[in-house]
Amino acid sequence: MNTDFPRAPLPLPRAEDVTEELAALDGPPVVPAGLRRTAFPVITKEDVFKLLLSTRVDPAKVVEDFAEAYREHVGAAHAIPTASGTSSLHLALVGAGVRPGDEVVVPAFTFIATAQAVVAAGAIPVFADIEPDTYCLDPAAAERAVTERTRAIMPVHVHGLPADLTALRAVADRHGLALVEDASHAHSARFEGRVAGSIGDAAGQSLMADKNFPVGGEGGIAFFASADAHARAVEYVERHGIDYGMSWIAAAFGASQLERLPYYDEVRARNAARLAEVLGDTGLFSAPHVPEGRTHAYNMYRIGLHPDAVGLGDLPVHAVKEVVHELLVAEGVPAREWQNTPIPCHLPFRRREGFGGGYPFTLNPAAARDYAPEDFPVTLQMLSSTLVLCRELRSPVEYERLERYGHAFAKVARRPDAIRKLVGGREFPLPHEKAARLG
Repeated sequence: MNTDFPRAPLPLPRAEDVTEELAALDGPPVVPAGLRRTAFPVITKEDVFKLLLSTRVDPAKVVEDFAEAYREHVGAAHAIPTASGTSSLHLALVGAGVRPGDEVVVPAFTFIATAQAVVAAGAIPVFADIEPDTYCLDPAAAERAVTERTRAIMPVHVHGLPADLTALRAVADRHGLALVEDASHAHSARFEGRVAGSIGDAAGQSLMADKNFPVGGEGGIAFFASADAHARAVEYVERHGIDYGMSWIAAAFGASQLERLPYYDEVRARNAARLAEVLGDTGLFSAPHVPEGRTHAYNMYRIGLHPDAVGLGDLPVHAVKEVVHELLVAEGVPAREWQNTPIPCHLPFRRREGFGGGYPFTLNPAAARDYAPEDFPVTLQMLSSTLVLCRELRSPVEYERLERYGHAFAKVARRPDAIRKLVGGREFPLPHEKAARLG
């Protein structure tokens, strides 16, 4: 039987780990090669028992009970469990009143499913830039994107940090628009004390297996603030004969995971705070910015690079980022890029074929724009100067592993000489000049 369970415990790091030669230059890595796997999600006997007991219950009731328990946890008025995060966003948009040919303002930086859900609703995604500190949809940019055919604004709580819902709600209210949350990264995230997914007119959320709160495999859930919005989504599914239903197996697994979600939330918050302490001492790296009044869920942990702080300000920041990425991976830190080009520059939105024959873009040709990467300068700057940790702050990431990650960042940061040497003499295309990548 294959397993992701660690084959041996990681020893606590030593102070001298930070001062040894970089692994990329033939020194010892901070995290040994054979001890780099992390297990997620956690599967316990409670999960197995819940699944076995659920075989004795009507499958529809298993799904219904799970959806009701999670709806109550979030604090939303109504919910529909779905087969995926994309389908949940689709239903959220339909419930919010989005119709074919409408425009929906979305951020240029997100996962492609955000914009694909708009197309699934027969509407046209209109892209706006992000804020430079939160990486969420910029309310001012969103307002500039509004036209007479705009029906909704759909901010993304990217990486688990809620967008500025106060400012975005004000924009929506000024123009008579719906506010639909994409909360796919934001399980248990909070804005001014309210849980993400319960704040907008509707919301969609992915519950797939690599999220902070996973069900068994693929799954999602749509939330609605009003009975009318909920009824519109239900009627839409029935009228079109769409099978968006969540699997009872996924729901049974999710029900037992939900009982442990508060524990997982606390572990991630603790680990994020600890790593922020270490990064703050390096000069080269910075932790995610979290505005007051918001609780970050840390589905991902985006780290900023500041070459000027270590005497590398004369080098292109994207080149420094690429070399630092290589050095961190060699040390055993699974840093990633996670997106390298604005979503409107991916093929589905450059070609705009939609469902064939150009639909739904042919319904509103004025909204079918030819975007260029340079239309989103804040997104480009962020993509050039940040790296991401994905699952590496979640339980059961061991304290020893977290400390070793911190040592690896400190080890790389103290070697600007090596970074400069590795940057020299190489060609580094800008991130968006490479083949578009989603992960």
